[in-house]
Amino acid sequence: PVTLTVDGTNFIEGGLGSVVRWNGVNLATQYVSPTQLTATLTEVNIGSSGTAAVTVFNPAPGGGTSAEQQFTVISPVPTTTTISPTTVTAGSSAFTLTVNGTNFIRNSVVQWNGSDRVTTYHSATQFTAVITAADILSSSTAVVTVFNPTPGGGGSNPQMLNVPWPPPIVP
Repeated sequence: PVTLTVDGTNFIEGGLGSVVRWNGVNLATQYVSPTQLTATLTEVNIGSSGTAAVTVFNPAPGGGTSAEQQFTVISPVPTTTTISPTTVTAGSSAFTLTVNGTNFIRNSVVQWNGSDRVTTYHSATQFTAVITAADILSSSTAVVTVFNPTPGGGGSNPQMLNVPWPPPIVP
């Protein structure tokens, strides 16, 4: 978790006090003073790149929602360390590829020879991706990377997946 500090005026203490909101959703908020609140950001809040609207809500009577401040989550550049499997026989059926590394975020995507594949986030260090039978129809060496979107982000270092022809069948 990350602590977000919000400075402003007219913050209210107590159970029905001021609440920090992230894109309109209440965050666990701690009152510090009439001019400062803190809130806890989780991976759900900052696990994807993009921009969020941060506001403070004071309940009735009076109250209301403050003007929003923009909070930008910048993607790190991902790094791949291993893939599994590392070899798949040409002409095989579709399979699930596991990609391990660092700096993966929820909206990262696994790329196969530069093209996005259906990707499932497991953690900041692991993804799986669906590789279709059409991807491995013939012998080749596939380049596997992970791409993190902007702001920030970019492409990872490559991992190579060998796709050899099956061994000949000897009569």
